[in-house]
Amino acid sequence: MLTVVMTAAEAEALLSARLHWYRHSRVKAAPRLLRAAAGYSLDASVAQHVSLVGELVQFPHIAEKATTDAAEPASSFSAAAGEEWPKGCAAAQCDNFVTPAVLAMRYKIPAAAASGSTASSMAVAEYQGQYYKTSDLATFGESCKVDVSIKETIGGDLPVAGVEAELDIEYIKAVAPAVPLTVVYNSQYSLLAWARQISSLENPPLVHSVSYGNDEKQQVSAEYMQTANTAFMKAGVRGLSILFASGDQGVCGREGCGFFKKRFKPDFPAASPYITAVGGTDFVTKSVVGDEKAWVAGGGGFSDDFAIPAYQAEAVAAYLSQPDLPPKDMWNSTGRAYPDVSALAGQVNPYCVVSSGRFAGVAGTSAACPVVAGIFALLNSRRVDNGKPALGFLNPFIYQNPQGFQDVTQGKNTGGMQEYGFSAVKGWDAATGFGTPDSDALAEAVDQL
Repeated sequence: MLTVVMTAAEAEALLSARLHWYRHSRVKAAPRLLRAAAGYSLDASVAQHVSLVGELVQFPHIAEKATTDAAEPASSFSAAAGEEWPKGCAAAQCDNFVTPAVLAMRYKIPAAAASGSTASSMAVAEYQGQYYKTSDLATFGESCKVDVSIKETIGGDLPVAGVEAELDIEYIKAVAPAVPLTVVYNSQYSLLAWARQISSLENPPLVHSVSYGNDEKQQVSAEYMQTANTAFMKAGVRGLSILFASGDQGVCGREGCGFFKKRFKPDFPAASPYITAVGGTDFVTKSVVGDEKAWVAGGGGFSDDFAIPAYQAEAVAAYLSQPDLPPKDMWNSTGRAYPDVSALAGQVNPYCVVSSGRFAGVAGTSAACPVVAGIFALLNSRRVDNGKPALGFLNPFIYQNPQGFQDVTQGKNTGGMQEYGFSAVKGWDAATGFGTPDSDALAEAVDQL
């Protein structure tokens, strides 16, 4: 990838395009974007050497996170269903929301291991005017007894609270409080620009959590996605772990499945073969730490653009051999399948966050992704402390060690709008992947590498 700096007039002349300034009116503190809404073209002598002029025609989708303020109903605990709901934060508003204590109990994160190592490192990526407010992080940390400190912010920050950014930061640090955290902010709404940011760092963070994505069909082009894939692949070769949220619209994506010729809409980058896609679950019984089911809105399915990679071929073949599948004309059974793993994301018990000075409940795979990323940051700590290299690209390890996850066998990711979706079944499935983390089992598997 090359970054070229020039004036707008020079770009218009070279690209045979008209550039205009745009800004999202519904995004607080949104930056202006220079775009060629009518497209561009290159001289034939140059075009043969250029696969993509990145983001010149792409307008980002606005991420909108709904928050819940009202107190949730009292616990429905019974010994047969699971473990009693822990009161992990001092704020009463969090009593029936997912908190760091709930995650530690469900995903077996021991207090000793949860501290992590300063030799490890992790990062969250933020777009779309999503900033954090230091006072919000301090309130969350004080109430829930976790260190929510940030080592470094790349790309600047404004004192404007964004629930997406604060969710990412609060929960990756809730899982791995002692692992240094970098916040990478990209004002261009650009996956490629973000990839350039981290690739340009001399010592980039080892684990990256990204809670953004869009339908494959809403991306700029196949060339754009392939260029992004190349960047993700290079990051993996460099020893970095890249995790993306799988989406919050079930199998139909943001665009919807259509009315007449229904077709599932896979997500990108979740469907990239070179990243780890994190899906979503809900507790089967409200306010009881026990079995999980597929979150109805969790993204999952099969890519229309990328083939099944070798590392998941066996697991996907087993899933395709079982009878509970949607109509074959609605999806591509030969595509890269996702998610790879999952974590709590649903609305049965939302995550308790602090944003804009108040406690609120938030759901989504953008909550699940930083949790799983934090767990892998802890696993990297074990390796780094023992003089071993970081895990890097995670998927080969994940597919070789399914025992490291708690299998989810209930639920379906229909998106809540239709009858069809992918069911959670024994083993890998296109609703929850291999299931949710078992930190003890994962640590044992990592120690054997």
